[in-house]
Amino acid sequence: MKRWTLYTAASILVGLFGTGSYLYYKYEPNHYFKRLEVPVLSTPSVAIQPSPLPMSPGTQDTNIQVTPDATPKETSTQDKDIKAFNVLILGLDARKEESSRSDVIMVMHVIPSAHKVNLISIPRDTRVNIEGVGYTKINHAHILGELKGGNEEGTKEAIQAVSNFLQVPMNYYVKTNFAGFENIIDAVGGVDVELEHNITLPDIDTTLSQGKQHINGKIALSLARERYSMPNGDFDRQAEQSQILKNVALKLLQPEHIGEIAALLPKVKKDIQDTNFQDNDLISLAWLFKGMTEDDFTYRQIPGASGYELDPLMQMRLYYWLPDMTAVKELRENFLEEKSS
Repeated sequence: MKRWTLYTAASILVGLFGTGSYLYYKYEPNHYFKRLEVPVLSTPSVAIQPSPLPMSPGTQDTNIQVTPDATPKETSTQDKDIKAFNVLILGLDARKEESSRSDVIMVMHVIPSAHKVNLISIPRDTRVNIEGVGYTKINHAHILGELKGGNEEGTKEAIQAVSNFLQVPMNYYVKTNFAGFENIIDAVGGVDVELEHNITLPDIDTTLSQGKQHINGKIALSLARERYSMPNGDFDRQAEQSQILKNVALKLLQPEHIGEIAALLPKVKKDIQDTNFQDNDLISLAWLFKGMTEDDFTYRQIPGASGYELDPLMQMRLYYWLPDMTAVKELRENFLEEKSS
């Protein structure tokens, strides 16, 4: 009996070890994304970028064209030894029977080998060149595509606009609307945020106090949309959006058990309007995020200045965020491109 018990226990341990080794080999991020044929959804196709300097009020829009000094390397995204990839995150402001502008635009540069993530927030009013249109706001790209060919074309236009602007390829995308954003946060039991000052949210008649707060989806959505009660307006709002996204990721993608994440995926995915991530990709990302801390995330905003320019769509002068393309180039090299080893 003792011998039988010993053999049984040994068999169970071997089985558990084999299963664990299989899951590790299959989903461990550095192994998984090296084996995966990471998609390349877009590569920069426009060698024209906005003027890096704002114009004085009253001057004519000269649409200065700047040619990049080098074409970005694409081979790294198609290399079997890939170390990093880019994810475009789009939050749409669509309501029923309305076309959709992208109100939240972020690029997540994921480095599986280092367990690091760089988050780059692009102001929705950033002035970029869109093929066939000219210089307009980057959040117009989605609606322009949607008007031409529906949701899928809207996604393609937004991805290409961001790729052209940052001069990097895009590998994945996640797109959700405001309702989905709220539901995802509720699905994970809310999210923690830390506020540097009191923030009034007039649309839900609530004031959040300075310090750490645990908030539900409704409050998180209102916080992500609020800018008027923040000292730096849209830039504080971008920072809050980044904080919410990062903290949701840390909570959602820290599985103690793979089965729990697998069970949660359908709840989260039903509120994601569109994505090219597969379930296995998300499970591997969950493994990547397990154990990550605040220090493993780096957040940056697009540098530039405020200004007013003639918009070709509205045929009037509109407010723009005019990017400093020299600084954007440095940001790309430091946070969006693979470093040579």
